[in-house]
Amino acid sequence: MEEISNRQPALPTTVPLLTLAGSRGDALARFVWRRGVHLLLLLDGILSAGLWLGVVVLRFQVAWPINHIENYLITLFFVVVWWWIANMLSDLYSRPLEVAPLKQGKDLVKASGLFTMGMLSFGYLTKESLDPGRSIVLTVCVLNFISLFLSRAFVRWVEIQLRKRGYGRVRTLLVGAGNLALDTWRRLNNASIREHQIVGVLHSGQSQAMPRGVIPREVVGSIDQLPKVLEQGGIDLVVFADRSLSQADVLNLISESRCDANVHFRIVCDDPSTVMVNRSAGVEEIDGILVVNLGPGATHAGYQFLKRSLDILVCVLTLIPVLCACVILIPLIRWKSGASGLFWQKRVGLDGKEFWMAKLRTMRPDVDEYGAPPSGPSDPRVLGGLGSWLRRSSLDEIPQIYNVLRGEMTLVGPRPEMPHLVASYEPWQRRRLRVIPGVTGLWQILGRKNLPLQSNLEYDFYYIQNQSFLLDLVILVRTVPVVIFGKGAF
Repeated sequence: MEEISNRQPALPTTVPLLTLAGSRGDALARFVWRRGVHLLLLLDGILSAGLWLGVVVLRFQVAWPINHIENYLITLFFVVVWWWIANMLSDLYSRPLEVAPLKQGKDLVKASGLFTMGMLSFGYLTKESLDPGRSIVLTVCVLNFISLFLSRAFVRWVEIQLRKRGYGRVRTLLVGAGNLALDTWRRLNNASIREHQIVGVLHSGQSQAMPRGVIPREVVGSIDQLPKVLEQGGIDLVVFADRSLSQADVLNLISESRCDANVHFRIVCDDPSTVMVNRSAGVEEIDGILVVNLGPGATHAGYQFLKRSLDILVCVLTLIPVLCACVILIPLIRWKSGASGLFWQKRVGLDGKEFWMAKLRTMRPDVDEYGAPPSGPSDPRVLGGLGSWLRRSSLDEIPQIYNVLRGEMTLVGPRPEMPHLVASYEPWQRRRLRVIPGVTGLWQILGRKNLPLQSNLEYDFYYIQNQSFLLDLVILVRTVPVVIFGKGAF
C-alpha cells in the first residue's frame, strides 16, 4: 500500500473505477441490494400465510370449528396484508445488516404489538360475520413475535455467512478526504463482517490533504469523476465522508449525477447536531458509522397509479365535509376581512409549471400576498383570531382538494412554492419540481414552521429520494394528530 495525497493525478475518466477493485458474488450483491425488500416481503407473505393456515388446520384436528373453511380463507387475506403493514410501519424491511440488533429488537416488539392490535380489532369487528375465533387469533398473535424473531435472525445469519466468505458485498464508492474519509475507509474494511467492498475513493481538491494511510493509489480519483463513474453503472452505494462538503454540496452532486435509480446515497455524520436534525428522516448505522440515508430515488412501476388512486379516493370521501366547511367558513372570512373568503395564489408545480392554488384567506387583504409568511400567531398581518385558528388547524388548506382533483397537486409531496422563491433555488432544490407538489409532506409532520427553510427542503429531498406508497400512508396518518394539536403551526 502506498501513501497518497491530493497532489497525485486523478484517474482518467475513461477508466471505470469498478475495474480496479471487486468482490466475489457481485451479481448476488446487486440482486440482494436492490431486491432485498421484495425478498423479505415474499418471506413474510409465505410465513404469515403458513402460520395462519397451520393454526387453522391444527384447530380442525382438535375440534371441528363452527365456521366454514371459506371464512378462514377470507381472513387469510387480512392476516397477510396486515402482517406486511405492521412490519412496514415498524421499519422491518430495512436490510438486516444495516440495522443495529437493539433497534431491530425494538422494531420486532413494535411490529408484533401492531399486528396483535389489528388482529384483535379485526376479530371483534367481524364477530357476527367471519368470526375467526379467539383461540385461533390469539395463537397466531403469540406465534407472530416468535416467527418474526426467528425469520429475521435467520436472514441476518445467512447474510453474515455470505459476507464472511466474500459473497454478496455491496459495491461502495467513498467520496471524501481527510481524517473522516480515512476513518470511514478503515471501519468499512476492518469490520468483522465485511458487508461493503470499496471499489473507489474520490477526493475533493478543496479538501484538506488526505492523511497518510492505507488507501491504495490505484483506487483513488477526483470528485470531478463522480458523474462519470455513476453513469458507467455498477455502483450500489455512495458514501460521502468529507467535512468540507456541506449537505447542500452533497445534494447538488447527487442532483447533477445521472446514475442508476437503484444507487443509494449516505452522508457520514460526525457532528451531533447533524444527527439530531436528520434523526427523523433516516439516520442509520454502517459498521459503527452514523450515516444519513438519502435513499435511491427509485419508485416501483405501480406507485404513481396507487398514489393517484389514493388521491381520488380521499378527495371523494372528504368532498362533502370539505364543501360544508367552506360554506360556513367563506362567509365568515368575508365578513371579517371585507374581501373574498377564497384566496388564489400562484405556485410552481411539476416541471416548473405554474398553477393557481386555492386557500381560505387568513391574512388581511391589504398585505403583500407574496410576502414573507407570518412570524408567529401575533403577527399583525393575520386576520385576527379567525385567521390564527384557521392557520393553526390547517383548515385554510382544505380548498386544495380542488387542486388535487385537477392533478395539479397530490395529497403527499413537497409543498408548492411561490415563483420568486423557486427562481433562487440551487440545483438540488430544483429536484422538488420533479414531483407533483402536495398538501402535506414529510417536514410538515416533523417540524412544520419550527424548522428553518433549509431543513425543510432537505426533508423534501429525502422524501423525493424515498418515495413509496407506504411512506405516503404513514405521512397521511401522522398528519392527523399534527393538525388536531396544531403542532408547529401559526
